[in-house]
Amino acid sequence: MSPSRTQVEISLPRVESPPVDRPTILSNGSSHPEAPDSDHLKSATSLYHGPTSAIYDDTVNSRSNDDIAEWANSPVNESWTRSHLFAETARQRQLELLNFSAGKLDFDGLDPEIGMHLLSIYWCRQLYTAQIIYRPAFMRDMACNGPYFSKLLLNAILFTVSKHCPRPELRSDPDDITTTGWSFRQRFTELLRDSFDKSEITTLQALLIMSNSLFSRCDERSLSWLYAGNAFNMIIDLGLHVLPSPNKMSPEDIEIRKRVVWGAYSIDKIQCLYQGRPPLLRYINFKASLNFLDDYDELDPFQEITYGPVKHQSVIPSLNVSLLTKLCELSIIIDRILCELYSESHDMSRSQSQVISDDITSQLGKWRQNLPPQLDYLSHPSESVLLPQAFCLLALFNVLIILSQRPLFTGSYSQSDVPGAAYESVNVCTTAANQIVQILRDYCQHFSISSAPYMLSYATYISATIHARIVAQKGRNSNSFQSLLFCRGILKEHQHLYAAAGKASANLNKLITHLDIRITEDDEQIPGPEGNMTSSRVIVQEPVAAFGVSDLHPQSVELQSPQLDWELSDLDLEAIAQGFRLSGELDYLMRPSGI
Repeated sequence: MSPSRTQVEISLPRVESPPVDRPTILSNGSSHPEAPDSDHLKSATSLYHGPTSAIYDDTVNSRSNDDIAEWANSPVNESWTRSHLFAETARQRQLELLNFSAGKLDFDGLDPEIGMHLLSIYWCRQLYTAQIIYRPAFMRDMACNGPYFSKLLLNAILFTVSKHCPRPELRSDPDDITTTGWSFRQRFTELLRDSFDKSEITTLQALLIMSNSLFSRCDERSLSWLYAGNAFNMIIDLGLHVLPSPNKMSPEDIEIRKRVVWGAYSIDKIQCLYQGRPPLLRYINFKASLNFLDDYDELDPFQEITYGPVKHQSVIPSLNVSLLTKLCELSIIIDRILCELYSESHDMSRSQSQVISDDITSQLGKWRQNLPPQLDYLSHPSESVLLPQAFCLLALFNVLIILSQRPLFTGSYSQSDVPGAAYESVNVCTTAANQIVQILRDYCQHFSISSAPYMLSYATYISATIHARIVAQKGRNSNSFQSLLFCRGILKEHQHLYAAAGKASANLNKLITHLDIRITEDDEQIPGPEGNMTSSRVIVQEPVAAFGVSDLHPQSVELQSPQLDWELSDLDLEAIAQGFRLSGELDYLMRPSGI
């Protein structure tokens, strides 16, 4: 008999509630008129109705709401909640292996050993897509058929990570690696027929995970977009964007909803970057704290499964909570970039674009300054922890620098309308593109670039479009030409995992042809991304810097990355700015939708 949730609860002493009095609860049990009810959230009932609705209850006593908010935000209660969630997570992580050994985990007919291996890949590889699933609840309910597990969600996970597993038994055609995991997708489609018309947390999680994979792996952009849109509608339908007060729902349920809504928000923004489309979830409509209280994953040991062949001997923390929080903060800035700089309805003058761009750039600068030293090896090499997702975060930051500056010199302005600030924007974009290349080279030294997350593919493409413009003016003997070749090599490496990387590579080649850049067969023979980076034909004008290592990761080898030349004084910035003003036919190549 599978263990029930009640049985799990009595396996260890219960953590006592904090010694404070809760405020009086309203007779109807609602802490906020439109806040969803905990029990109803697990059903298909439509629950969220705002102040414009006839169903909205405006008779709630506002004083009671204030009292509840004061109780919820008190340091004592937050400390208790953190301790409670940490204890529960630690207990459930122990029970994972016990339930697996006892054969209680439901793998929907898949060999349990293979299923557990694929789940292990998922927990260590994903960032925003993994964090929308609260692992303790998912694995517990997988053993007892609870509300936070479904076979639909399981098959979405298995399909997403199967591409990183070389086992031939996962392929529809044993000789064709591209067929890996297709049985999971078929099963997902079969199960979706019975779930598509009901708003449930596990269904929207499954749709978001599959949406991400359909875009990057399969390049099925339309289906990916439609799946994500339905998931976002379910979030609103369930009222997850308006979290109830802690007195109304258990700490676990609130933590789950917080991670679902913020994970979905980040997925929306990143998908919109990839596809060049307007965001569907807006931060202005959220009432959800960006304060994750279960920090068990912060110091959970990082697992290098599928990231590279070399295993480090010592243990380093995964820092998952910090990574998720900083990614969500960056997603809020992406929201602004998409809506204020790339909105179809915004027909702004250059001066208006300058004000918005400057403000966004300042916001990005503050984000970088507040990034924990452990996540920023470029600024704090002696304190950092070398994590694949931290590389992705830094690469995304530089992508946003480029996207925030690009409108300042890609518009249809006349020569007299282009002041020195536009030239400076070209300089800033070039610096960001160079830093992306440095991040990619450093990633190659520590992990396998061929299995890198798709976010690095996107950053590679954006960086390459900048380098191509510089090469068109400076020629083949420039550092940018070597960077361009390097980026092309990375996109080729990624094609076996991501169909979208193949599309990006094709678009980049079109751009290179349009700019009349010649790449010879000898150029193609330069060692690829997985080769020896320091011995390839990269022009280095400054000494190689050997960064120290932190006490946090004494096992890590020293970073030895070529310091790229940031000097642009010999460039004709006006010529480069003109090079960014493409004809209408090729303009899509410089938009996020071009990848």
